[in-house]
Amino acid sequence: MTVGENIQKYRKGLGMSQEELGQKLLVSRQTISLWEKDQTIPTVDNLIRLKEVFGVSVDEILGLENETQITYYEPNEVYRFNFMNTELNEIHRLQRKAVYRKPILFTLISAFLIVFFIGSSAPNIMIGAAFGILFIGTVYHVKEIRADNKALENSIHRICESTYEYKVFEDYITVNIYRKNELIRESKCYFTDIEQIQQLDKWLFFRFCGQSFIVRKNDLKENSAFYSYMYKNPSKTTENIIPNKWRAISNVLFVASLLSILGAVALLGAVSSSNNLFDENMWLFFLFTPIPIASVIFGFVLKSKGYKYKKNIVAGIIMTFFLCIYGSFTFIF
Repeated sequence: MTVGENIQKYRKGLGMSQEELGQKLLVSRQTISLWEKDQTIPTVDNLIRLKEVFGVSVDEILGLENETQITYYEPNEVYRFNFMNTELNEIHRLQRKAVYRKPILFTLISAFLIVFFIGSSAPNIMIGAAFGILFIGTVYHVKEIRADNKALENSIHRICESTYEYKVFEDYITVNIYRKNELIRESKCYFTDIEQIQQLDKWLFFRFCGQSFIVRKNDLKENSAFYSYMYKNPSKTTENIIPNKWRAISNVLFVASLLSILGAVALLGAVSSSNNLFDENMWLFFLFTPIPIASVIFGFVLKSKGYKYKKNIVAGIIMTFFLCIYGSFTFIF
C-alpha cells in the first residue's frame, strides 16, 4: 500500500474525517486530501504527529514493514468472530446484572442502617449521616448505571456489522476488524500489555490500551494461549473461582464488617442505658474496628492469590472509617 492509502486507512479506522485529522495536525483538509491521493507526502514533523494520532509506527505509515518477517511467522491460533444481536443482548444482560448487584446491595444496607438508627433512637447526627450516605451513593450509582447502559447499547450496532479476526502468536496477538469486507482497524497486543481478562459465562473479554475485545470460549482450542495466560496471570483475571474455604471466610468477614457498626450501636445502647452517659461511651465503637480491619487484610490476601478481593477491602475501609469517626465523639464532645 502507498503512503496515502495507509493514511486513509488509519484515518477511517479511527472514524475521523479529513477535516478532523487536519485540525489535530494543524494542517488544512486539502493537505490531507493531497497526502491520501499521493500527490504530496507529509513532512517529518507531520509523520511524527500522524504516528501519535494513529498509534502506529512511522514505518507502518510509510509502508516499510518487513513483509518477509510477517509471512515467516505463522500464527499459532486464528479465530474469526461475528456476533449476532441476540448474542450481544445476552452479553449486555449479564453485564447489566453485574452492574446492578452493587447498587442494590448498597441501597438495602443503607436503608437497614437508617431504620435501625431511627428505631434505636440514635443521635440525629448518625441518622443524618446515614441519609447522606444513601443519597450520595444513589446519585453515584444511577449515574454509573446510565453511563454503562448507554455505552453498551451504542456498541451493539457497531459490533454486529464487524468481523473480528484474532491471530495468536508466541508473544502477541493481532486483532483485525473488518466491516463490509474492508479492513478498518489493526491492533497489536503483546501478552505483557494485557490489562485484564474477564470471564463472563460463554465469553472472555480481554482488555488492552483501554479497549475491550470479545472472544467466544466455545471456539477456543483446549490449550489456547488465552487459557495459558489466565492460568499464569490470575491477578489479571476476574471472576476466578474461589475455593469454598476462602469464599466462606471472605463472606463472613464482609458481612461482619457491615454489621460491626450495628453491633457497636447495640453495645453503646446497652451500656448507656445503665449510666445515661451516651457521649462518654462512644469510644466503644473502637472495640469493633478489628473486624473490618481483618476484612481489609484478608482482601489483600485474596488479591495476592488472584481472587476477587475488592468487596472485603472496600467494606473494611468504609466501616473502619465510620467506627473511628463515631468512636472519636467521646473525645470531641
